[in-house]
Amino acid sequence: MARWVQNITVWITWMLLTACGEQVVQHRPGALQLPPQNLYAYVASETADVRLLSEARQQRLAEDYRCRFAAPWQAGWSGRSAEELFGNRQWLMENALYGGNRQPVPMPRRQRWLAQCAIETFPNADYPAITLRPSNLRGLPTRQPAFYAFSQPGEGFPFDYLQYSSIPASTPVRVRHRSADGCWVLVETEAMFGWLPAMDVAAVDTRLQQQYEAASWYVAVKDDVPLTDAAGNVLAVAGLGSLWAQPESGVVWVAVRGEDGRAKLRRANYHADSVRRFPVLCTPANMAIIGNRLLGKPYDWGDQFGERDCSSTLRDLFACFGLYLPRNSAAQAVVAQRLGLSEVAVTDRPQVIRSQAQPWLTLAYMPGHIMLYVGEFRDQPVFLHAMWGIKVEDRQGREGRYLVGKTVVTGLRVGEELIGIKRPGGLLQERIQQLVLLTTFGEADPVGEQRQ
Repeated sequence: MARWVQNITVWITWMLLTACGEQVVQHRPGALQLPPQNLYAYVASETADVRLLSEARQQRLAEDYRCRFAAPWQAGWSGRSAEELFGNRQWLMENALYGGNRQPVPMPRRQRWLAQCAIETFPNADYPAITLRPSNLRGLPTRQPAFYAFSQPGEGFPFDYLQYSSIPASTPVRVRHRSADGCWVLVETEAMFGWLPAMDVAAVDTRLQQQYEAASWYVAVKDDVPLTDAAGNVLAVAGLGSLWAQPESGVVWVAVRGEDGRAKLRRANYHADSVRRFPVLCTPANMAIIGNRLLGKPYDWGDQFGERDCSSTLRDLFACFGLYLPRNSAAQAVVAQRLGLSEVAVTDRPQVIRSQAQPWLTLAYMPGHIMLYVGEFRDQPVFLHAMWGIKVEDRQGREGRYLVGKTVVTGLRVGEELIGIKRPGGLLQERIQQLVLLTTFGEADPVGEQRQ
C-alpha cells in the first residue's frame, strides 16, 4: 500500500512539473530503493584487512604518484600543445551558451574572453610554481560561467562548461602562459590544466623544490582539515586525497607568498586522525573507512563548490592509496586493462561483473560517468559513485532527470521502480560499456581490451 501511495505521489509531482513546461523532472532522492549506504556492508570480515595490492607494488605506485605530482617542476617537462590548451576557441564562438542569469552570453563578451587569452603570444611564460589556496581551474580567464540551455535535460546549472576542475593548495604546477591583463595564469599538472587567478599561484625556486621533494609525504583522509600555524591561524584547508610534504613529525608544509612574491614554506599543525602517511595501506576495510567519508557528499560538477563529481570522487579516494588517476572519466577508463561489456547482453552484464570484477579495484565506465565496484547486495553488483540523476521521460516523450545529486551506493538497476523512467537508456545496466581492471594498473601495456 505504501509503495502504491509513493508511486502515485511521484506521478502527480511529475505531471504537475511537465504540465508547467518544466523538462528537468525533479523528484526526491529518498523515493529510490537503494542498497545499504554503508561501505562496511560490502566488506567480508575474513578479508577486511587483507592487502588488495602487495606492499612492494603499492609502494611502486605511490612513488610513481609522487613523481607525477612533482613532474611540472622538472626541467624540460613537456606540457600540452597550444591546440589542446586553447582547444575550446571554436566551441566558444559556435555554440549557444548561457550565463548565470540564464540569458545568452553576448558575442562581445566571448570575444573579450578570447582576447584575454593572448593566444598570439603563447607561451609568454614558463616557470615552476605552487598553488597558494584551493582554486578552480577555468577553461578561460574568467569566473563567469557558460551553460547550455537550461531547458535541455541534464543541462543548465551546475554544468558550467568553463569549469574544468579544482586544485588543492600547495600543489606543484607549471605556469605556461599569462592573460593579456596579467590577472590570470594558465597552469598545468600531469592530470589537469586551466586558468587560475594569478594571486592563487607563486613561483618556486630550486631550494624550495628540493625541500619539498625530499620530505616525507602525508595524505588527508578527511575533508575540511584545518592546517594551522603555532598561533592557531589557518594557513590552508586540506581536502580528502590531497598530498602534503612533512618536514618533521606532526607538521606539514604549507606554501605561502613571501615578501619577494615567490613561494615559501611554513609549518602547519593538523589533527592527528585527519592526515596519514602516504600511501594508506590498501585493504577493503581502509577503502570502506575512507569511502564512507565521501558517501552522501553533494554532487559537484568540476568540483566548483568544494565537493566532487564522479571522476574526482574516485581520483581522491584512490589518491589516499597511491594510485594516480586522471581527472575525467574518459581518461580514467583507459588506465588499466579493460573488459568490454557493450557486446554482452544487457541481462548478462551483472553476472559477468560478479565473475570478472574484483571489489574495490574495478571501475565501471559508461560515456560521461564512472563508478567503483564494491561488491554484491542480494546477488547483484553494487557501485560507489557520485550520481547526478536518472533519465526519465514524461507521457509526451520529453526527457528529464530524476535528481539524485550526491555520492551513493547503487546497483545497476537503480530507479527501475520509478514511474516514467526512460527505456532504454534510463538504467545503468543498459548504459555500462566496460570494466577497468585496476589489478593491472601501472603495468607496461595496460590498455588492451578483452571482450566476452
